[in-house]
Amino acid sequence: MHFKKNNWDFWLIILVIVLTGLGIMMVFSSSFLIAQKKFNNPYFFFKRQLFYVIFGFSFMMMVKHIPYQVYKKHAYLLLTLSIIGLLLVFVPGLKKEANNAARWIKIGSFSLQPSEFAKLAFVIYLSALVSREEKIKQFSIGILPAFIIYSLLAILLIAEPDMGTVVLLGALTFFMLFIGGAKILHLLAIACPTIIFLSYLLIKSPYRLKRLLVFLKPETDPLGIGYVILHSKLAFASGGFLGQGLGASRQKLFYLPEPYTDYIFSIIGEEMGFLGVMLIILLFVLFVWRGINTARAARELFGFYLAIGITLLISTQALIHMGVCLGLLPPKGITLPFVSYGGSSILASFISVGILENIYAQGYR
Repeated sequence: MHFKKNNWDFWLIILVIVLTGLGIMMVFSSSFLIAQKKFNNPYFFFKRQLFYVIFGFSFMMMVKHIPYQVYKKHAYLLLTLSIIGLLLVFVPGLKKEANNAARWIKIGSFSLQPSEFAKLAFVIYLSALVSREEKIKQFSIGILPAFIIYSLLAILLIAEPDMGTVVLLGALTFFMLFIGGAKILHLLAIACPTIIFLSYLLIKSPYRLKRLLVFLKPETDPLGIGYVILHSKLAFASGGFLGQGLGASRQKLFYLPEPYTDYIFSIIGEEMGFLGVMLIILLFVLFVWRGINTARAARELFGFYLAIGITLLISTQALIHMGVCLGLLPPKGITLPFVSYGGSSILASFISVGILENIYAQGYR
């Protein structure tokens, strides 16, 4: 079932509004004490998130009217701009560091995270690649270029470091090539060296190896690396079925780092309980449904793969965020799309929805 008035997928818009509305509410709930302490303004993060959502929504309305075929034509240009953006985070005077990572560029009083836009540019590139069916069957002109581009992005992201995005892009590459019809043998040929390289990085870095070992058994280091994992699990446990109530989280009281971004799903679990957690999961399941429906409506292969790629990007990122908060995956520092605080994440997510809306509009014209 879909509304056809003005060729908008209003179900998708409603889903995004509900997710961002819950996000604004939870950002305020999880950040007002931290904002009061850091900036003497309990509304600091709330006001900014509200601005990001309004700006992102306006941008989505504009992107919806840009024919998605334009992105295929400029896929390499968008990829090049993304790589330049990832390089700028290392330029003194421009870069902004936080939590031992250099992932942002300073722009006045705001900051930009280029990796959020690089993810979308990479999806556009992969969609353009797999839509050329005659190439995807061949290793040298189909699979190998995707692997080289992924490796280049991964090297820059590892240098930041941003291992969460490296894993996310790796999963996207595999799924997109698989859906595009690549041969299993070819996929194994790129997956094996990637896994070996990432394993080497893990063994080479004692800190990363220790984080992985403690993740498997956080009780062995309850006051060190295991501290965050244990407190994130405690948030869900104390939330129970109905939750402690909005604003009543204890884990946001400086127990969990960045509770309004990296661990916002844990705060939702504590304040809204099992019902709140299931509501968020249901909203993302419905988002996947609308994304697949948009892909089915696409008038050409590029539109189909682009809709599938964007849907995979947002849903896989949400899955990784939830897995980290539930203690099922090692800590990654990755946001929950539409919900977590952050201008770059919000803007990139709304641009993605704008592209989906254009594919849908052309399909049901």
